[in-house]
Amino acid sequence: MSSRRTVAAGLIIVLGLLLAVPAAATYAGDKPLSTVFHDEFRGGYVYTVGNSTYSGALNPGDRYAVSFDLDLPEDATIRHQRLYVYWAWSKLDQQAIYPALSLVRTDTSEHLTETARYADSKGFVSKNDFFSGMDAFTTTDLARGKNSFTVILENNATDNRTFVVQGIGLLAVYESPGSPEAIAWVSEGADLIYSSYGITPAMASSRIDFPGTISRSGLASAELFLVAPSGGYTRENIPVINRLFFNREGTSSMPSFFETILAAIFPGSNGKEWVNVFDSDETKQVGIDRRDVLPYLRSDKNFAQVQDEKDYLVLSNAVLWAERR
Repeated sequence: MSSRRTVAAGLIIVLGLLLAVPAAATYAGDKPLSTVFHDEFRGGYVYTVGNSTYSGALNPGDRYAVSFDLDLPEDATIRHQRLYVYWAWSKLDQQAIYPALSLVRTDTSEHLTETARYADSKGFVSKNDFFSGMDAFTTTDLARGKNSFTVILENNATDNRTFVVQGIGLLAVYESPGSPEAIAWVSEGADLIYSSYGITPAMASSRIDFPGTISRSGLASAELFLVAPSGGYTRENIPVINRLFFNREGTSSMPSFFETILAAIFPGSNGKEWVNVFDSDETKQVGIDRRDVLPYLRSDKNFAQVQDEKDYLVLSNAVLWAERR
């Protein structure tokens, strides 16, 4: 083999190795959510996006406000609480860049502290390859009874970077002696999934694991709560835009009528699948879904999986909440 052919062969091998290395961020489900809170206690949780709406592009110095109005039981004590900023299209001219932002809570004049930033992108050089993500902030614990306040976000960049805000969410998990005994999992992150540009629906799937065991005896309810900015709204006329699986292990090789018979004899034995989940529109772009999953709950290794089919969404929050009688 000539030296020229040897070099060419070497380049091909190197290129193949580079292509084989997994990307740090893609439209595939490659950034699973992380569990940030898990415990068993008497209590409940609330989640709200207040009066959030789509902001449009925020230039440096622009502000965006969201008001919250919610009630907690009179015996409530906060166990876990976060404010979430859902942002997208963060750019400086036509280059991807992370947003520079700050939050102030008007009732306390508190400058909120950021505890985590999660971000994702399509993952390949092309037009409009900008970052989308979620920032998590701590804030003064909600009070017992009625809570009404406003949070003001500001683009405090010192350059010309811009971004959009799809909404701000508030999650509060509280302990309450007068509430049912509950088992809770809270997960957060930002996994951008989109079945496009060569990414198949199977690849555009994000799995959420809920580690630990749970006694199913005496359970009264079990709920799966999900948040996905952009999820549930599309201008395309597509019959199925996304799927949600709970403890569903995949497609079975047995005939469908056998599956039907087994499901009738052993309800929930292979989990459940739903299509076209999340509720959002052009103005309210934070997609939310709430499902009863009690019939499909396992004693351990519970998981959910969101699959995109041309919906384009950022899976950001998950709560699995089970209550005893």
